[in-house]
Amino acid sequence: SCGIAGVDDVKLKKCTACYLVKYCSIKCQREHRSQHKKECKKRAAELRDEILFKQPESSHHGDCPICFLPLSLDNDKSSVMSCCSKIICDGCNEMRELEGNFEPKCPFCRHSPPKSQAEARKINMKRIEANDPVAIRQMGTRRYSEGDYDGAFEYFSKA
Repeated sequence: SCGIAGVDDVKLKKCTACYLVKYCSIKCQREHRSQHKKECKKRAAELRDEILFKQPESSHHGDCPICFLPLSLDNDKSSVMSCCSKIICDGCNEMRELEGNFEPKCPFCRHSPPKSQAEARKINMKRIEANDPVAIRQMGTRRYSEGDYDGAFEYFSKA
């Protein structure tokens, strides 16, 4: 604001609220504050809103391993495949059906689904032994729904 150009021997410091104005010194910043205050508050609010309302690049669930789009935060819009413990978005599951592929195979690993609950649990335990966090979380959810809160806590803390 004082007209001094930033060169090698003079390092200008940006306003830490709006990042629009550069100052050569704290004295210069204090002198200019009355002129800069209104615009600074407006820009700082815009920056804060931009950070608050920006859509995340990915969710905590990660991305679909087939289409690489972020998985929805709504668990009803994705499925955990019991064969490979991959979380697949419903769009990829529906696309497989639209293409005429009605075979009940996993869209990721192409394995057939387990024929029984016992087989599914056996596969899940195998994935847990391999320290698969999705399988561990799935077991924690199962324990929680069964009312075994201590077991659920144990699995959730491992995931």
